[in-house]
Amino acid sequence: MNQALLSILEIALTMEEKGYAFYNKVVNTSTNPLGKAMFGRLRDDELLHMERIKAIIAGLTSGKDWKIDYDALPVRGQSTSEMFRELARAHASELTPEADDVEAINVGLDFEAKAVRYYEDHLKDAQDPMEREFIEKMIVEEKDHHATCLELKRFYADPAAYFVETEHPHLD
Repeated sequence: MNQALLSILEIALTMEEKGYAFYNKVVNTSTNPLGKAMFGRLRDDELLHMERIKAIIAGLTSGKDWKIDYDALPVRGQSTSEMFRELARAHASELTPEADDVEAINVGLDFEAKAVRYYEDHLKDAQDPMEREFIEKMIVEEKDHHATCLELKRFYADPAAYFVETEHPHLD
């Protein structure tokens, strides 16, 4: 059994559990529909990460070769960032940012940045192709979460400016 990989996965699982608990708390306290939806999506993605990591740990500790069938995993129709942009357009006129949500976004940014750094640090040393594939996919997903938190923060700071920047309106 690869003890180094097992240790990396156990730390990753702890990080994902903390992220899940945080986002779940925010979902239950936010009254902003956009914030509630986005933090709910981030929470649900953390749960998927936890399930994936637990499956790999179970395979490693049982002495079996581990392989994730990524095609069998639940598929999101759109990235978290795309979901945010769609919801922001749909609800822009009725949303006002809450101080608690803004603080939660900052915490989320920190969580996601640390997760990206953690996986990137371990990608350098990953030798096994399956291990590399897993870490690379986690990096992509954590970067998507970070980008979503950044977009949400920009939107909350100034919704009108956010739409000018992202929608690229023009005068005829």
